[in-house]
Order: sequence, then structure tokens, then C-alpha cells
Amino acid sequence: MINKCILALLFICSAFWGRAQNAEIYGKVTTSDGQPVSRVSIVIKDTKWGAVSKDDGAYRIKNIKPGDYVVEVSLTGDVRESKPVSLSAGGHAELNFTIGETAKELNEVVVETNKIMNRASSYSSKMPLDNLENAQVVSAIPDVILRKQIAMTLEDAMKNATGVTKLWDATNRPDGGSLFVSRGFMTTTKARNGLPNIVNTNVDMANLDKIEVIKGPTGTLFGSIINSYGGLINRITKRPYFYNGGYVDVAYGSYNFMRASADANFVLQKDKMAARINVAGQNQDSWQDAGFQKSYIIAPSFVYRPNDRFTLNADAEIVGTKGNSNGGNFMFILTPSMINGPLSSMISAMYPNNKDALLAKIPQTIKEAFGTDNVKDIKVDYDRSFISNDLYSQTNTNSYFADASYKISGNWTSQTALTYSLSHNNGYAPFQYLVPNYAASFLKSAMTGNPDFGTPGADSVARMVWRPVGETKTFDVQQNFVADYTFGKVRNRAVIGVDYLSYRSDVTYYYFYGLMHGAFPFPQLYDVVGADGRSPNNLAFDKASVLNAYETRGNTEALPYNTHSNVLSGYINDVANITDYFIVSAGVRVDNFDDRVGNKVQTKFSPKFGLIFMPVKDQLSLFANYQNGFTNQFGEDRNHKTFDPEEADQKEIGIKYVLLDNKLMGTVSYYNILVKNIVRQDPADGNFSIQDGEQKSKGIEVEVLANPVNGWTLLAGYGYNDSKMQKAAEDVNGLRPVPAGPYNTANFWTNYSFTETALKGLGIGMNVNYSGESYAINSNMDGQLMLPAATILGGHLTYDLPHFRIGLKVNNITNEQYWKGWSNFIPQMPRQFIGSVAYKF
Repeated sequence: MINKCILALLFICSAFWGRAQNAEIYGKVTTSDGQPVSRVSIVIKDTKWGAVSKDDGAYRIKNIKPGDYVVEVSLTGDVRESKPVSLSAGGHAELNFTIGETAKELNEVVVETNKIMNRASSYSSKMPLDNLENAQVVSAIPDVILRKQIAMTLEDAMKNATGVTKLWDATNRPDGGSLFVSRGFMTTTKARNGLPNIVNTNVDMANLDKIEVIKGPTGTLFGSIINSYGGLINRITKRPYFYNGGYVDVAYGSYNFMRASADANFVLQKDKMAARINVAGQNQDSWQDAGFQKSYIIAPSFVYRPNDRFTLNADAEIVGTKGNSNGGNFMFILTPSMINGPLSSMISAMYPNNKDALLAKIPQTIKEAFGTDNVKDIKVDYDRSFISNDLYSQTNTNSYFADASYKISGNWTSQTALTYSLSHNNGYAPFQYLVPNYAASFLKSAMTGNPDFGTPGADSVARMVWRPVGETKTFDVQQNFVADYTFGKVRNRAVIGVDYLSYRSDVTYYYFYGLMHGAFPFPQLYDVVGADGRSPNNLAFDKASVLNAYETRGNTEALPYNTHSNVLSGYINDVANITDYFIVSAGVRVDNFDDRVGNKVQTKFSPKFGLIFMPVKDQLSLFANYQNGFTNQFGEDRNHKTFDPEEADQKEIGIKYVLLDNKLMGTVSYYNILVKNIVRQDPADGNFSIQDGEQKSKGIEVEVLANPVNGWTLLAGYGYNDSKMQKAAEDVNGLRPVPAGPYNTANFWTNYSFTETALKGLGIGMNVNYSGESYAINSNMDGQLMLPAATILGGHLTYDLPHFRIGLKVNNITNEQYWKGWSNFIPQMPRQFIGSVAYKF
């Protein structure tokens, strides 16, 4: 594999393709105050040649036949400036254009549409690439969409990501960020501006400019610590700009929702130095009888740009949150496989003469035990939390970032970045278990001498609690050299990088034991109460009572989770334009993982390849990719063979299109992911493990983005995923993994904003999210527990004036009762109204 990667890279770097001595035009598009303008059309009049400006305003049109032409710049369909040009064979002409508006005026006129329709990415390949040049699928969610939707958190934002749906609400634990599923694999946000930044809470959108979901395994460029086999969620932050401005915003809504936020930008030195600060504070109570979430973020940022060659950015995130419910209560399932072992031992001891007859009657599956295999039929009060407001966890995270970019020459740029993050966790984490009736029925009836398992159902809930205490530190430094050069007649864009990551997590979970039904010792158990939430509590469940339990039960235990690792990596990725219509890309990573706890070291090579064919230049792209991801594994089998890293290989083909003068774009793709080298229990010897497990995941994704007329935008997506465990543990072999989520997902959003007449500034929109039926539990032993399908509607109304913005949104318009979950079921928020008012300056 190593030799193949090296040969492929050598082939790309040495490729040569003879062409006629055609000419090219290049330059920049800026505002009247000198700021770059992206996504502007630059076309050569009455020809097929053209380009779209990048984020820095730069454009380049290549392979133009010699002759006399007129070059036009158009914005939202209007020609803003035109210039004549004469091109000779092999000639190069620089044409710079200026849009009449200032940057601030342009923001109010066209930036919103440009940002929505912009699918270019500088992160998926660690270099600037247009969407059609990128052999990987990247879903982008800009802040314009989120502002129109009045979206405040990452969970709100991810409703716009094709093929992605939520698994878990945020828990505030060390690994407690919101969990999502993409392409059949669990993922969460672990990247910020392309660098590692692991969060423990639901992410506030106050300082975010865009969310990118980089689909598929991304180990080659991002390593194993933040990689997910289904996709990487990358948060892109707001940067300072070179004019004064900002806003303050307040919002109020159902369930005591309150939020205040501000965004202020200051020019410290004209065109050279600017600062920006984003702050937000938010309170959200649960719709249930208890539960809350309070959070704040302070995010200052600074940019220094003394000249066109050097840029320094520095910023920070000071984040705090406390609460015990980001939505509904976390309800896990006490399955038959968890009960029947100790219950069988009790039956054998109490009734040795007729134990076989009794054991044959014990419910074996969830449906036999609970009387249903669907969450919607379980009789747990949707509006009861089973918790107390003074039992909550608290997380504080301070993160600091800096990056410097220096243009070494016209072809090479140096990028240096570092990040440091420190997170503290404390408090209490309550949750619940749904308890089937049959164990309690047996214990009660056994006292009468007529043992019986009663009728199927669940009338009890076990209230659980533990206390996570500790801290997590992350330090990363990355050095990239980004090149854009021509080798022969072949344009190459490449990144060569080195990355060092230190990750240290020291968290201990303290807990005590309780007796389930007075007979079975159970960790974290506080007590058992009625599932209807209305029966008198056996014990008060508040902070004072839990502290008393820690002091008096005498069986407190500590469960430490210590992870110390250093990772040193080097990588290279090259994108070669063999012709204007054929692009080849390849990359490889060498990753050295040092497990500081077990003093084990592992080295991994991770390759990637991509092919693009453009039958219609800058409009239609046929792509194929091979992506690789990996997870380090340590240990050995019974033959003392050490384990290799677990590995995921993706093969994907698809179509990307940009049509109708950038008014219609989208992606259709088919992917096939095989995860191999999964460690599982050795079926021949349960005391050992073997490394031959596999998981397959395949599916299709369709995304459409349209701007039919000025002011009207549509975003639609559909995802289908088929995942299956193979060569797995007997209990899950041949089944769909529970973290794979639903087979089918769909998302739709549309907004129309009036741009003329007396209604100018008024916008109205709606969003629809569909999540198909999925598994809360899927087991050969316990059977299945299904989460029902749900279609959730939302709507929003905004009114944008020069200095004010007023908004109203409704979440879950139809007041649907639905659940998310992974090994559990979490009720989600019913209908909610939120109104907001902002002042812009």
C-alpha cells in the first residue's frame, strides 16, 4: 500500500500534458473600500469561458484562445463592470474589477445569496477548492441560513445537513457533545477551522460563520482523534472584517427560553488590524416538570494583516454550561439479558425441583417483557422528567487559537496554526432505566409460594445518578505548506503538512449501588418509582438526598477514564488539473500514535484518491473517490498477535452540478464503506479477542440547492443508508448497528425574502425534517425496540430593516411526540415559539 501511494503521488507531481499555447486572465474583484468579493461571475462576453471569484476575491480563466475580448463582471445577474483585453499566444493578462458598493453595503445586498450558494471549501482538502473540483462531498450550512431560521445551536444547524440526523442530546460529560449519525456511523463535532477541538456541550452558533460536514472517512488529512467514518463536522468561525459594525439581539420563547447575544467588530488600524467579539447567554427550561440548561459564550477574535503576504488571526472561546436536560430525560432500557442471569440464579436456588419449568417461562425478548417493541406504545409520561433541578452537571471550557499565513512566493504559502483547550467537569448526571414488570412480579408472587411473571409491561422507572469529575486538555500545532504551481502544463495544488496533537483526559465517575426490587445489586441506582410519574416517590431525589446516599450506603465506587495520547503525523495531498476537464487527486498520511497510558506506539499509513471528469466545464462534474479512516487498537489475540488499527475504506461515485448561472446546484452520490479489523470476542475462547470483525455501510445521498429568483432559496436533501454487522459478536451479527440511525432521512428548507416594493426585507420560510424508523435496541438476544418515524415541521418569519431585524419562529408546528436515541429513547421538545429583536449598527 505504501509503494502504491508513493507511485501515485509521483505520477501526479510529474504529470505532463501537452496543450496549445493558450492565454489566461487573472485578477481580483473588490469592493469600493478594497475588500474582496466572493462568488462573483467573471465571463468573457459571447464565449464559453468564465470563472467565479474565490473567498479572497481572486479568479483565474485559463486556456483562452488568442484574440480580442470583452470581460464582464456580474452580480446577481447585473453587469457591474466590463473591460476590453487583447490576448496573445501564451499571454497572461491581469484584470482587477471594483464593485461600486462598500463591503458593508454589499453585505446588505448580495452576500446572503452568495454565501448560501457557495459550496467551496478550504478545509476538506486543506487547500482552497471549488465544489466541482473536489472529489469529496461537503455539505455547507452558512450563518445566513441559520440567521433566517433563527437557529442558535449546532442541533438547530444540523437539521440542514443531508443524510445527517441526531442520535443524542448533549450531556455535558467529557465526551458529551451532541451526537449525530452520518452514513451509518456516529459522529460529533471535534474540529474547529480544521483543527482538533473536542466539545462537551451543545455548541452555540454565536461565533460561527459556517458548518461543514465533510462526508466519509477523513483520516488521511485529519487523523484518528477527530475522525469519524461517516463524516467530520467542522465548525468555521467568524473573522474580523475591516469596517465597524455589528448587532445586539434578544430573544424570548416558550419554556422560559431567554437569550441575549451581541456581535461587534472594530477597525483598529485601517486595512491592517481589526477585532471582533461575539457573546451570548441563554436559558432553556425543559417542557417537562423539571430540567434546564444555562449556557454562555465569550468569543473575542483579532486579525492583523500588515501587507498582502502576511495574516495573523488569534481568537478564544470561553464557554460555560450547567444543567440536567438539553431536551427530555435520558431513558435507558433494562433488557431481559440484563435481568435474566441473576433472576435465573435466584429461581434455581429457590425452586430447584421445578426450576426448568419456571426458567422456560422467563421473558426472553423486549416484546415479551414489555408487551411492545415500539417506543410509542410504552406508557411513560412524556411530560415527566424523573429528576430534580438541583441535580445538574457543570462544564467550563477555555479554548485559545492562533493561525498565521505567510505567502512565501506566488506559488507557496505557509500556514501555521495552534490550539489549546482546557475543560472542567463537575456535578451530577441523572438518568433513568425503564424496568419491566416481570422480575418484580416474580419476587412478589414467590413470597406466596405461587411464582408467576405477571403480564408484560413496564410500570416502574429506576432513577440513576453518577458524578463525573475531571478535566480534559487538548493541544495541537500544525504546519502546512500550500502550493499552487504549474509543472509542465499541469496545474498542481498541494498541501504538505505536519501535525502534533496531545490529548489528555482524566475524568472519574463516582457512583454507589442500589438494590433493584430489593434483591439485585445495581450500579448507579438511587431508587425505583412509578413510570406514570405521579405516584409518591420512595425517596426524595434531590442533591441533599443524593449526597446522603454517597455518605451512608457504604458502597461508593470510582470508575476512572484516563486517556493520554500523543500523535505525530505527516501528510501530503495533491490535486492535479491534467486538463481543464480531468482532475486527479491523491494523498497519504503517516500517523504515529503514542498511547501514554499503556506506553504503546502504533504507526499507520492512510491514503486517499480522487478522480474528476468535467464533461461541461464549471457546470457538471463526475467524481469518484477512495477515502480512508482508522482507529487505533491495542492488545493481542490468544496467539499473541498484536492488533492493527481498525480501518474504514470508502468507495464513492457521484455527480455534482452548478447550472443556470449558479442558481441551481447539487450532488448525487453513492458510497460503500467497509470497516475491517474490528476487535471482537473470540468465539473459540471468551477470555481473548480476535480482530476479524467487519461492518458494511452503503447508501445514496441527494442534495439540491436552488436560487430560482432573487430572494428565493431552496435546500433539499435525501439520504438512504444500509448498514450491517458481519463477523461480529453473536448478539449483533448480521444486524443493523444501533448507532447507524434510520434507513431514510430527508430535509427541506425554503425561504423567500422580498427585495423590492414596500415589503422589502420581509422574509418567510419553512423547514421539514423526516427521520425514518430506527432502532433503540437491535439484538439477537433481546430482540428490537423501535423508535418511530417522525416528520417535524418548522416555520419562521423575519423582517430585515437597515438597523433592525425582527424574527419569529415556530419549532415542531404540529406538536409531534417523537424520540431520539441510541440504546435509549429521549423525548424531544414539543411545539415552541421564539421571538427575537436585533439592533444593527
